Amino acid sequence: MENNFTFINGEYVPFNQSFLHVSDLIITRGYGVFDFFLVKNSIPTYLSFHLDRLLNSASLLNLDPQYTKEEPTEIVYEIIEKNKYKNSSVKILITGGNSMDDFSQLKTSILVINKPFEVVISDAILNGGNLITSNYQRDIPEAKTVNYIRALGVAKQITESNAADVMYLDRNWVRECSRCNVFIVKDKIIYTPKSKMLKGITRKRILSLDGFNVQVKDFKFKDLLAADEVFITSTTKGVMPITKVNANIISNGKVGSVTKAIQDLIMK
Repeated sequence: MENNFTFINGEYVPFNQSFLHVSDLIITRGYGVFDFFLVKNSIPTYLSFHLDRLLNSASLLNLDPQYTKEEPTEIVYEIIEKNKYKNSSVKILITGGNSMDDFSQLKTSILVINKPFEVVISDAILNGGNLITSNYQRDIPEAKTVNYIRALGVAKQITESNAADVMYLDRNWVRECSRCNVFIVKDKIIYTPKSKMLKGITRKRILSLDGFNVQVKDFKFKDLLAADEVFITSTTKGVMPITKVNANIISNGKVGSVTKAIQDLIMK
C-alpha cells in the first residue's frame, strides 16, 4: 500500500506522500464531493455512470473540477496500470481547493485514490442483515458529498447493533441509508424512494432490469415495516436482504424470492 500511487492535481505521487494543504476547503469546511467504484480484473466497473454522478455532484455544489469527463477516465486507467491491482477500489474526490480565508473558492483540487479491495459475500448478504434508523435529512441529498457526520456519529451504535448501515428517516419518510439505497417489495411490486436521496449506480441498474415491476415512489417507515421484503443496494454490498430494522422483524425474517431474484441478476 505504501508504494502505490495516488493522483493529485496532475501528479502521480506515492500514497504515503499524498497530501493536501491544510487550507483546502475539504479540510476547513468539509466542502467537497466524491465517487467510489470497484475495479474487477483491472477493469473499472460502470465508470461512465460514476463519472456522470461525480460531475453532477460537483455541479450541485458549484464546484468546477476543470476537467472534462474524458480526462478523469484517462487518469483512472493510468492509475490502475501503475498500481497493478487486479481487484481494487477507486475514489475520486473534487475538493473546494486552497482558501486563505477559509471561504473564498479559487481552484478545485482533484484526487484519485486506488486501493486493493476484494468483495466479500457476507452472511448478511446471504441470509439477511439488519438496520438501525436515524431521523436525519442530508444537505443537498442528490450530491455525493464528503459529509458523513451523522453516519460517523452513530458508527458505534451501528457496530453494537451488528447493523449493516443506518437508514435515514425524514419525518417518517424513508430516504436512504448512509451508503446504500433502500427498496421494499409489496405484492411482488418493488418500490424505491424518489425524493431527497442519492441515486446509486446499483439502484440505476435495478431500474433498468426487465421482468420486474419497479416503481420510483416515496414511502413511509410504516410502509417499510409492512413490506413483504426489504433490501438495500450499494457498490460494495451489491444487493443485501434486510430482515430486521431496529427491533422489527421484516416479514418472516427470511430472504424473499424477489430479493433473491434481483441478487442473482445483479451479483452474478
